[in-house]
Amino acid sequence: MRACVAGWMALIALAGCKEPASTDPKKAAAPERPGLSVTVYQSGLELFMEYPALVVGQTSPLVAHFTDTRDPNAFHPVTQGQVTAVLKLGDQEERFVTDKPLRDGIFKPIVTPQRAGAATLTLILEGPQAHGTVEAGSVVVHPTIEAAIAAVEDPGSAEPTVGFLKEQQWKTEYATTEARVRVLQGGIRATAELKPVGGQAAELSAPVEGRIPVGDAVPHLGQKVKKGQLLVRIAPSASVSGTDLATVELEATRARSELGLAERDLARAQELFAAQAIPEKQLDAARVAKDVAAAKVLAMDRQQAVFKSAQAGSGSAGGSAFELRSPLDGVVSFAEVMPGAVVQAGTRLVSVVNTERLWLEARVYEADVGKVQEAVGASFTVTGVDREFSIDASNGKRIAVGAVVDRNSRTLPVLFELANPDGALKPGMFAKATLFTGQTVRAVAIPESAVVEEGGKPTVFVLDGGESFFKRAVRLGVRSGGYVQVLEGLKEGERVVSRGAYELKLAAASGGIPEHGHQH
Repeated sequence: MRACVAGWMALIALAGCKEPASTDPKKAAAPERPGLSVTVYQSGLELFMEYPALVVGQTSPLVAHFTDTRDPNAFHPVTQGQVTAVLKLGDQEERFVTDKPLRDGIFKPIVTPQRAGAATLTLILEGPQAHGTVEAGSVVVHPTIEAAIAAVEDPGSAEPTVGFLKEQQWKTEYATTEARVRVLQGGIRATAELKPVGGQAAELSAPVEGRIPVGDAVPHLGQKVKKGQLLVRIAPSASVSGTDLATVELEATRARSELGLAERDLARAQELFAAQAIPEKQLDAARVAKDVAAAKVLAMDRQQAVFKSAQAGSGSAGGSAFELRSPLDGVVSFAEVMPGAVVQAGTRLVSVVNTERLWLEARVYEADVGKVQEAVGASFTVTGVDREFSIDASNGKRIAVGAVVDRNSRTLPVLFELANPDGALKPGMFAKATLFTGQTVRAVAIPESAVVEEGGKPTVFVLDGGESFFKRAVRLGVRSGGYVQVLEGLKEGERVVSRGAYELKLAAASGGIPEHGHQH
């Protein structure tokens, strides 16, 4: 709990926290009470309360700001319920109830103490949105206003603060968290890109010039396909289905005939050489001719095999149709197929990629190259996905470390493979990655989202009270799992703005935040 005493000359900054002006001249001349404030986190709630010093017989409105803090990504104002203020002096309790909020997030029970002395103040929230008990701590009920003023201590010089009112916090994604000691994995920062696993992506192009038959089903972007599934048929044009096929077969027959002739010539040359009727040079020429003919036959056989493997026996007017089938299980990532369209040989028609597993290619800067050999895992974030991904023995592994530093970027590639069961990650995404070196550090750490840049230096906003913050420059260390080590500028237990720090920075820079005070 933190309690701060405003200067008694400033009184209560909030107009709603002041006592109503009196028409009695004697009462009007009486000094006003000092203002107090307290900020407490308990029971999944934040209580920020402002109130005048408690005096016997004097009404003291407690301006209690209740925030639901159960969602670490965004705190919300409590908009329903009733609040009971319990003032306990010794064995006796005084209860003061307000049955509804003054407005969203703000309750205003009126306390009128009947006895002076040391007491404790507790607020009980009951409602459908949230409920809990928050101990506001020890308080003093003064016998007179003069005694309350005399009890005010001069806080002296203090660290300057910036303000961010509850009404502003509730309108944005705002949250706070404590700086705690955590075990962090040592890591190296790197840029990265997600890519398909090697051999798990394929492009299908038209093998010949032809037409895509009208009426055929065609693949579409995002379609899931199985290995061997028919994707596109191409009816070859007349020149391809007739002349080209005939030419291939004719050349294959000619090659076999030439091979037979070369084999007979070689046999005769061997006989003549044995009889010393021809020189060895002529025998060598016959051998070369035979080898060339054999190579030509082999090439033509391969050409025929490739030609026939792409054909299906679904005869058409111009001959057989070529069928393009998926070479793997996956998803169609590119499709430019229109029934009736004429396509040229080599035109890219369909791409298929298997995204169940992906590669993360991280680019490590030259200065960190010596550390990557120990990098056995990594964590990373990508734009548009509000969570962090990790790579460890349960879902992936390191595949390879590059052997050459890129001359232009001065980086070394490090390749990881990871599972992508829900398909949230897409090939081509860029990522910010941390490669774990295997070392661990036990240190004070805060969420990385709490850090903003201020004048080129990392800065955090530390909670002073519910609506005031210290702006601190910090020195950072190891980053791991969305957290970052704080080497200087922050102590364990201090509470920082973990969501909304950037908005707070902008508001403070614009001068749009009043120093203190708002109307209730």
